[in-house]
Amino acid sequence: MCGILFTLRPSSTSSPSTSTTTAPPSETLTTRISQRGPDLTHTHHTHHASNTLTFTSSVLSLRGPTDTITPQPLVDPSTGSVLCWNGEAWRVNGSPLEPGVNDGAAIFQRLLAGGEDVAAVMECVEGPWAMVYWDAVAGRLWYGRDALGRRSLLWKSDKEGGLVVASVGDGHGWSEVDADGLRWVLVGSGETGVLPWAWEEDVAVGSRYMKMPFPKLTTSTTDADADSPPTPAEIEEFGRILTESVNTRVRDIPFRREGDVRLAILFSGGLDCTVLARIVHECLPAGEPVDLLNVAFENPRVIDARKVSAQEPKKARKKKKPKNGHYKGQHKDNPEPEPEPEAEAEAETEAPEESLPDTATPEAPTDTYELCPDRLTGRKSHAELLSVCPRPWRFHAINIPQPTLHAHRATVISLMHPHNTEMDLSIALAFYFASRSISDTPDTTPSPSYTTPSRILLSGLGADELLGGYTRHLTAHRRSGTAGLIAELQLDLSRLGQRNLGRDDRVLAHWGREARYPFLDERVVRWCVAARVGGKRDKALLRGLAGSMGMSGVAGEKKRAVQFGSRSAKMEKGRVKGTGVLGDC
Repeated sequence: MCGILFTLRPSSTSSPSTSTTTAPPSETLTTRISQRGPDLTHTHHTHHASNTLTFTSSVLSLRGPTDTITPQPLVDPSTGSVLCWNGEAWRVNGSPLEPGVNDGAAIFQRLLAGGEDVAAVMECVEGPWAMVYWDAVAGRLWYGRDALGRRSLLWKSDKEGGLVVASVGDGHGWSEVDADGLRWVLVGSGETGVLPWAWEEDVAVGSRYMKMPFPKLTTSTTDADADSPPTPAEIEEFGRILTESVNTRVRDIPFRREGDVRLAILFSGGLDCTVLARIVHECLPAGEPVDLLNVAFENPRVIDARKVSAQEPKKARKKKKPKNGHYKGQHKDNPEPEPEPEAEAEAETEAPEESLPDTATPEAPTDTYELCPDRLTGRKSHAELLSVCPRPWRFHAINIPQPTLHAHRATVISLMHPHNTEMDLSIALAFYFASRSISDTPDTTPSPSYTTPSRILLSGLGADELLGGYTRHLTAHRRSGTAGLIAELQLDLSRLGQRNLGRDDRVLAHWGREARYPFLDERVVRWCVAARVGGKRDKALLRGLAGSMGMSGVAGEKKRAVQFGSRSAKMEKGRVKGTGVLGDC
């Protein structure tokens, strides 16, 4: 993980050492870049066609010996070319790099050897990346992100016609660098362009593009295929490819200090993250501890509602039936009411919260944090892990009281910019505090507080999009059969790079940690795309895998959005729409 900050600005003279005509980046911006890579920060200046190009990179060392750090930006002394790299090249041209090899340096050498064919180099990189590359020979600047958008990159222009590209912003005025291709600027002429990521069948013959790292979904299937559950052989094959992805991401994490925890998992106790934890058990040495980070918020609205509920007698609620004997949207031959489009969209962004005990009982704790849905499932799945695959699974209950939330709220809003909705904030808060990792006493350690030393955070993100985990997938199948489900899954596939991974990267990396997404490995995505659609109804493949690995409890866990599981959403009284812009709700 690294931080990138690049500026292109007109120079007042032709001297490379001359200061630019505009103010330097703000202290907030330079500090945030350094926080992403606390091990080392360097800046390099160069000059071309009356423009000053300034490259700053910070480094979070995650490969090779901890006492050997490859400084960035990478500069070629013979050509003057420069690379700012933030990524993990797990494989290049289909093969993994040798252990201990710096992936940024390896990519840089390939770019130098490839001349102007930058696309041919970058489309062969498997793994998350964002980069800024200055091809000094051609006088062309390149910048962009991988096709899935797993690393953040923002841009903005200034009054003098300059360009700023950075991993994170410092306030308003920034835009996401879309993960739809590589952008280029011919410095001096001002000519710009985009070399797009595209599927071969979607581009005209002779067009220049970068080949998408996975194909489109196959449509050659039948309804019978969709209705049949995945076979044991399919589940086994899916487990093999997912295990390879997890192993790639955890096997070579260096120990920073003896006895330190190398790996932490963003852990709600749900299906996706718990299956990853179960696979991690097969990849790490026996007895090595793993931190499970579980976040819960003090939510005043929930607390007040419980107080009222505890004081009032329970009343049975009956659903009123319309005069025609059917609920709105329900057909006579359909026993289940069909949700209307507006209600379904609301459910997708604002999942319903689970009902919890209204009064204290021996089985129902009164601690507001322990009553959060993700804390309940987290505790349960933690216990299942200890039973099925014993090792030091260190459950870290990260409790966030209201004063702490308010103290950090403005920072989170600034980090997640240009995303600016209530739902963006509630999700970003959960990830921000998980990465901050200041928690209550670990179950296995009597210290009063704890912060995980792990620089790697494993995340289950991507499973819902690939394996049909959202309500709308079930709705699409119910309404339009197999063809409808395939269309909805293809829509998810085509917009994976437009999801919110850039936002998540900005808030998670703020604390000097790197998120890794095994489900979004290019090979896992390709396998899921080619798999029968029958395994992609309500994540049937993943549930089958959980059951086959002895995790029968978690195999039945339902989908729950992080903002509702952690109670970071709907903090205030009154109806607040998740899609509402902050300040307008």
